[in-house]
Amino acid sequence: MRRTILLIIALAVLIAVIFYVDFTTLFDAVSGLNRTTLILLLVLATISALTRAARWAYYLRAAQLDIAWHDGMTSYLAGMTAAAVPGGSWLPVRLAQEHGNVKMRQAAPALFIAFVADIMAISLLAWSAMILNHKPGNYFLLPGIGLTMATLLVVMGRSERVWKGADRFLSRFRLTRKLLPKEEDIHASVSALMRWPVIARGVAFSVATTLLAATTLFFVINGLTFRGVSPIEAFYVHTYAESAAIALPIPGGIGVSDSSMAGLLASLSIGFVRATYVVLTIRSVDLLYKTIVGSLILVARYHGMLASVLQFRRRAGHVWRTGRRWTITGVRFTGLQSTFGIFRRHSVVATDSDPPAPPAPFVPFTSTTTDVRIEGTSPDSPRHAPITRPLQYGPYVDPRDRQRSE
Repeated sequence: MRRTILLIIALAVLIAVIFYVDFTTLFDAVSGLNRTTLILLLVLATISALTRAARWAYYLRAAQLDIAWHDGMTSYLAGMTAAAVPGGSWLPVRLAQEHGNVKMRQAAPALFIAFVADIMAISLLAWSAMILNHKPGNYFLLPGIGLTMATLLVVMGRSERVWKGADRFLSRFRLTRKLLPKEEDIHASVSALMRWPVIARGVAFSVATTLLAATTLFFVINGLTFRGVSPIEAFYVHTYAESAAIALPIPGGIGVSDSSMAGLLASLSIGFVRATYVVLTIRSVDLLYKTIVGSLILVARYHGMLASVLQFRRRAGHVWRTGRRWTITGVRFTGLQSTFGIFRRHSVVATDSDPPAPPAPFVPFTSTTTDVRIEGTSPDSPRHAPITRPLQYGPYVDPRDRQRSE
């Protein structure tokens, strides 16, 4: 069942890429950028992906899991395949299970600490950007919400009392009650990650990836607009848009961060149409790069698992076809088909292209004569008479009985 999830994710990724990536805008933007800018964008995207992969491997090793650095990094890089799908961040967790004795419930806390570190880094950087751009005090509200959320999550991960309170809360629901036997294992991993040195290094990784994303935004805006922006303005636009996506959680941040970024660029005297063009270009380039690179690494590094997925699907298809054939045969044998009128769609329907059916054989209307002798009578008795029985449908009626009734 777990392996079939990968095939479902692959199909969802294909649909999401087609839906989210605006290829017309992407081709127009690429043709409008010079070669140097394109090379810089590819270099920045590669450095950002490697930094995020190193951060993921660090979280797995900080959780005291038996996994090598390169295995942790490749699990994240291959997991970028599902970046376009809401909830696609769980694919690196599943791929980490392919290395050593790592289990999904042991690697899942790495997502928790990554989320906390990202919130802290983005909120602090957004405050710094607003101070540098001399923004009013009400602008500090959204980053403050994110920082409050991160603080509460850290307290929950470090405090056993708060964690037990959440444990009692989850025990009230039937859907989450089955997760409680594994709760101690997860809490041990979360507690190992919620150490201040691990949090500090995670925030440093998040600061680096955020600065790389702001730099990418700076080059794209200056390459596609006449007005352009300064590095501090690009820094402010990116961090504040991400803060809005954290305060208003929507899967993937798609919609909140994009609309916020377009509005902030429009406030910097960049036309709203051109700002939307820039945002679509950044989103398309990011998703397309992650999908292509992640798919290549997924096929190169985890081809054995993909082959087992395809083999499992073939076996499941064979079992389904065999079971379906046996079920139809059994239903027809028991007579339920004629009783309930099921499987009508399997009947043969004549069409104009089919050859005409042969005519029915002609059966002449004949009769047979049968001598019936009643016991105790002689052949000359009037009660012994020939009986003419026509070949007809319906119950047989003796002609003498018919004469009597008349």
